[in-house]
Amino acid sequence: GNNKKKRPHPQQFSMQRATLLTSLLTTLPTAFRIIPQLSHARRIATKSTLRMIDKPYGAWESPVTATAITAGSVGLGGVHYSNGTVYWLEGRPQEGGRNVLCKHSPEDPNRSERNGVDVSPKDSNVRTRVHEYGGGATVMRGKRIFYSEFTTQRLCRLLDDGSSSSQPVTPEGDRFRFADGVLSSNGKVMYCVREDHEHTHPTNVVNEVVAVNLVDGSMKVLATGNDFYAHPRVASNGKKLAYITWNHPNMPWDSTELRVTSIYSASSNKSCDHKLIAGEDGDTSVIQPTYQGGRLY
Repeated sequence: GNNKKKRPHPQQFSMQRATLLTSLLTTLPTAFRIIPQLSHARRIATKSTLRMIDKPYGAWESPVTATAITAGSVGLGGVHYSNGTVYWLEGRPQEGGRNVLCKHSPEDPNRSERNGVDVSPKDSNVRTRVHEYGGGATVMRGKRIFYSEFTTQRLCRLLDDGSSSSQPVTPEGDRFRFADGVLSSNGKVMYCVREDHEHTHPTNVVNEVVAVNLVDGSMKVLATGNDFYAHPRVASNGKKLAYITWNHPNMPWDSTELRVTSIYSASSNKSCDHKLIAGEDGDTSVIQPTYQGGRLY
């Protein structure tokens, strides 16, 4: 509708909470060591000037800035396990806040204190802006790794030659954003959420579920017509697609629908024409569908 607003990606809230908790647990001990020293210095300064300044609570200037507290912390998230290796994303404030894809490599001489080494290119930022909050910026299956590049919002393929180089997959330009994808069994197609910014006003942005051909970059819309989409998941036989969708003013924890469509033989890509599995009552929040052993959970 005309009052449609951007709503958060349903996985991002848990990621933000985990990142914030990690940052606090990492930086609070340092802050507690600094604060007594600052208090001592404050008392000395007060004695030397022989006067005290009264200000409302929280209004006095503090040398402990947000930048000083978070500069040494690293946010962790976006964990994947693929081809026998654990991967994760690191948010690094000391590098301008960019997100870096890392892999567990405890034997590497260049490993970090977290036993990881960088996988994504040196100057890249692995982050998507779908739903503005982002989330689900990396997709992998076996040795095939794809990610959303923040500066361009294009999907990129990480080259499997140890060079930490990447190659853009989707068309040049910033019209499209991608997130929350899964790969086909042959690794040639990605099923994901796509956000279309051809018309840049927030009320005109279009969210859809698409199939991206990773060979030539072409795209096919599989589900459209609603305000928001998330969690596209493919059946083990590669023929069916399940996804979550909802409309403004609902948030994903208020009310969502779980729907299923055929990837190859659907007569329509409109969500209203796809099989409704759960959420018919308009008061149920369904999230994170998955196929296991041919069954949808």
